[in-house]
Amino acid sequence: MVCEDKEPYPAPGFAPGKGSQPAAVGFLDLPGMVRDGIYKHILTVEHPVYLFQDFGSRVEAFAPDKPKWWIALLYTNREISSEAKAVLYANNNFHLMGNPQKHGALLQSFLGRIGSPNANSLSRLCIGFPVTEKAQGQPGSVIITQDSLQSLTLVREQCTALKILEMQLSKENSGLLAGAREEDAQLVRDALLRIDAQLKTISSVKKIVVRLYMKDVPSFVVDAMQGLEWVVLDG
Repeated sequence: MVCEDKEPYPAPGFAPGKGSQPAAVGFLDLPGMVRDGIYKHILTVEHPVYLFQDFGSRVEAFAPDKPKWWIALLYTNREISSEAKAVLYANNNFHLMGNPQKHGALLQSFLGRIGSPNANSLSRLCIGFPVTEKAQGQPGSVIITQDSLQSLTLVREQCTALKILEMQLSKENSGLLAGAREEDAQLVRDALLRIDAQLKTISSVKKIVVRLYMKDVPSFVVDAMQGLEWVVLDG
């Protein structure tokens, strides 16, 4: 036996008792998965979102292929803005630009500006390569500089959903890797192992990418990086 409602529900999009007059459907009336798909379509860009600071502490962003009204959704009502921001930060690749020696301050400003919920949505981030140097008074030992350790701590504590961490290696932050010779191979390996140990504490990260922005990186340095299962790319 089939049970039938005495007062069946109206067809979707139509209001009862008003003939065929369509009922108003707001954006937030759409299913969450549909809204999420719209956010991804509008807010995800193919190229990285480049972050930089020209003057003062204000963080600027540049996305080469962004649509004209790219982030307009962020300035609607609070609920839509919150949902849209989560998608924006989860589906784009954010690159720190400018002098790598200032990336620590830029990273701190960026994470502070977007706030904890959005920082925890980040899935892909590109920072400066951690700087290593010879330990004073300890021949044959290397350390990671304090600024670099602070940056890695920020990533570990505030970017809890990060899946891909990219690191830019340039002349300014190459540390003891710059001009390394074959006889320095063990020192280089020790430096990279120290960095790798820090990276492994960022438990959410599944892939490490090193982007080389300097020429003539010794092949044994690249081999050592790849031996740690890092992906090494030119620029």
